[in-house]
Amino acid sequence: MDVQRYRAAWVFPLDGDPIRNGTVEIDATGRIAAVHGKADPRATDLGRVAILPGLVNAHTHLEFSDVESPLGPRKPFTDWIRAVVKNRRGRTTNGDEAVRDGLAESAHAGTTLLGEIATNDQSAELCRASGPLVVAFRELIGLRSDQVEEQLEIARRHLQQPSEAGSDGIIPAISPHAPYSVHPELFVRLIELATQRRCPLAIHLAETRAELQLLEQATGPFVDLLREFGVWRDGVIPTGSRPLWYLRQMANLERGLVIHGNYLSDEEVDFLAAHENLTVVYCPRTHAYFGHDAHRWLELLERGVRVAIGTDSRASNPDLSVWRELCFLHERHVNVDSRLLLELGTICGARAFGLDKATGSLTVGKRADLTVVRLPAACETNLYSQLLRLDNEIAGTMCGGRWTHHEF
Repeated sequence: MDVQRYRAAWVFPLDGDPIRNGTVEIDATGRIAAVHGKADPRATDLGRVAILPGLVNAHTHLEFSDVESPLGPRKPFTDWIRAVVKNRRGRTTNGDEAVRDGLAESAHAGTTLLGEIATNDQSAELCRASGPLVVAFRELIGLRSDQVEEQLEIARRHLQQPSEAGSDGIIPAISPHAPYSVHPELFVRLIELATQRRCPLAIHLAETRAELQLLEQATGPFVDLLREFGVWRDGVIPTGSRPLWYLRQMANLERGLVIHGNYLSDEEVDFLAAHENLTVVYCPRTHAYFGHDAHRWLELLERGVRVAIGTDSRASNPDLSVWRELCFLHERHVNVDSRLLLELGTICGARAFGLDKATGSLTVGKRADLTVVRLPAACETNLYSQLLRLDNEIAGTMCGGRWTHHEF
């Protein structure tokens, strides 16, 4: 394949200032060969667009990509979980088509890298299809002690797959689901496994106040839910537990993702700030859907905690667009640096997976992962602010030098 050259009204490399009438060159291996503002008659002019680093969705569940609107009721959270379980059990297919639809939707939305919570081996394998690079977190669930060995074997089998960070495919990772669904012994042993294999690990943590009540007092709506599912055993979660215990177990991971982190204490925030290997994944529109207390994402950043952006699933979000998450934040936080928001949806997500040397910015030598966005007629000042607008639609997505979607 010959060198590809694309010119745009603006290029936002993120490792430097925006470039007016910029050009991105891509070599035959699908890597970025050059980013510059020189006139080049060989370049294909994409018109009134901006070329950005490919968007990174740090957390999603593609199995629900066929859900037309978020599931309800949204409160209490345990009733929403019941609706999720009912949806899963009521499916007439194995969910393969939903995963394919989710991958296609993600590509159309400008996503070039995503963290997928895979609930079975087949759904993880589907993510090898041409399109976004996928960190496939195999979900592990087992609150009973007799489930520990079975879940560990599932995790080991998943991690035996080759990692394909340099090409299209998947990067195997694991996800003990949440404190209310994973036995403490299983969690510790999965941490040990992820540390040995040097793979990312993600857990839903500090998501609701009901979760905190379960950890601290072993009471509340989660106890009722778990009894209903037939998995609750008195004493399975020691009274007085906190999210901090889970964070401490994650301290030596190569990369750990704290999904949601809606109700972290000050001590837990301090712990996260002291551990650069840990990232909080904030899902803005899902957070708003459930009506949680205001998320501390800005404070987390100010205190030195790494933060990335995810969409969660269509069970709690109208779509899988990271772009719309960023525009949502821009509309509600007009005083926040728009460049920072773009970083949260690109390089910060790549860093959360340990892939920031491979993607996340338009840097020479990195994968040619690009998102192309249509611009308004006038976009000369406050460039980043003008960029993050919902009416600026995604016009193209390139993954590793190949267009997975384009409208030009």
